[in-house]
Amino acid sequence: MSKIATRLPNAEEQATLQGATTWVNEILETEFKTKVRLKGTRDDIPTLHTMLSEGPYTSDLEAELTSFGMVFGHVLARELGMRWVIYHDDEGSDHALQYQDLELFLFPGDMLIKRVEAGEDIGEINLEAMLESLREALAEEAPKAAKQGD
Repeated sequence: MSKIATRLPNAEEQATLQGATTWVNEILETEFKTKVRLKGTRDDIPTLHTMLSEGPYTSDLEAELTSFGMVFGHVLARELGMRWVIYHDDEGSDHALQYQDLELFLFPGDMLIKRVEAGEDIGEINLEAMLESLREALAEEAPKAAKQGD
């Protein structure tokens, strides 16, 4: 099993997270001609769903889905009581959400890509259902992870 290390994101890594939200908000302004802006709350989910259904907005779908995943990650962080960390193992480093101080991690930047790679249509990805499924999984896994840490 590979050794896992985590740390809080540095300023540059924080800027990457913020940049994803800035980019998505710019699309709202330029493509959708709306003053609606994402705030990292559950209220963002319908807007994100509409945007995913209407895209793509660039020629790099993978980068685009990574950005949308990061933006959805802000919703997950707030709704699930998680925090952004930089996760490092033998495979490399990535932005992740960590639940409490437990070894429970989500990788929002990869979530949407993995669903599309598995054959799911972008417009059919149900972010609300993903949120609730993750909430249930954390409730089930957190006590187990806490015992392992003792």
